[in-house]
Amino acid sequence: MGNVIAGAEEVTPEWLTAILREKGVLARGRVTRVTPDETESTFASSVSRLEVGYTEDASPGAPRRLFLKASSPALAPGEFDPAQTGREYIFYRHVAPMMRAAFTIPCYDAGHEPESGATHILLKDVSETHAACRDPLCGGNCEAAIDALASLHAFWWDHPRLGKDVGKFPTLEERREGWAYATESTVAFMAACGDRLAPAWRATYESVLPALPALSGRHTSGRNLTLVHGDAHLGNFLFPREARGAPTYLIDWQFWHPTIGGTDLAFMMATSWDPAIRRRLEPGLMQRYYRGLLAGGVQGYAWDDCWDDYRLSVILVSVFIPVWRWALFHWEPDMRALEVSMTAFEDLRCAELLAVS
Repeated sequence: MGNVIAGAEEVTPEWLTAILREKGVLARGRVTRVTPDETESTFASSVSRLEVGYTEDASPGAPRRLFLKASSPALAPGEFDPAQTGREYIFYRHVAPMMRAAFTIPCYDAGHEPESGATHILLKDVSETHAACRDPLCGGNCEAAIDALASLHAFWWDHPRLGKDVGKFPTLEERREGWAYATESTVAFMAACGDRLAPAWRATYESVLPALPALSGRHTSGRNLTLVHGDAHLGNFLFPREARGAPTYLIDWQFWHPTIGGTDLAFMMATSWDPAIRRRLEPGLMQRYYRGLLAGGVQGYAWDDCWDDYRLSVILVSVFIPVWRWALFHWEPDMRALEVSMTAFEDLRCAELLAVS
């Protein structure tokens, strides 16, 4: 067997016995069978739930159900960056073990093949106790998601290893390449939208693009930076079904990176929520997030700074998500997503930040 598991059929009892022994969860006994319960395809991956059988003398705490995610850039649409699947491997192998907070699912094994970009992640299956819910009005889930993000961000807030051996900050040259790519992609996106692009939205892009170098100054400040999930829509949270005090888990860590915390907040609220729901929930959730940062030990970060980082992220993240999806995955322009993000830009008076950039 190679370093990377390509599918559930490759998880043998012998291999899994060795993995669980190495992790210290199978001190005695051995695995006798591994039975795929269900397998489905997701974006650039296949995911399988596995039932595990053991000898009678096996350790009582050994996991009976596992979750396998096998990823390959070859499965993704468009021009998906193969390095992204490798980032999830790095997260589970090197980053997650450093964190004291329980917002990541226990990982038993992770493998990566740099040449192809293929990876596998073997996790505890929490489907009996946790479930996803994309509806922001699903009782208490938004608050739980915000608490998880505040905990994540507070842990990594200005951490001495951030941007050094935990992620890296872009160089000036890389930022310049990013600004040029954003400009080229956005101009082509606007052309593809044609008359469907409202004049006000076109004007927003035309005002944001030349401001990108100045707007990035906040990200290069060296202060009040953290590690973000990078794809924090509600579908990437698993919420406890019943137990109070149980952790809320974040999943799908392909896009984690060091930056400002507002990135995750904008992705969650301003990128996909219906504007009426966002307007209703946004003020309270932002205050809750800020209180969570303070409770997590963050100091010297004022409420106004937190609010402006959120608005800045709406400019740099939300309004460009429709562009990136069109440019990278060759999908049709998503006019509804564009309306949602541009409405957030207008509601939050983000143009004020352009005036001072």
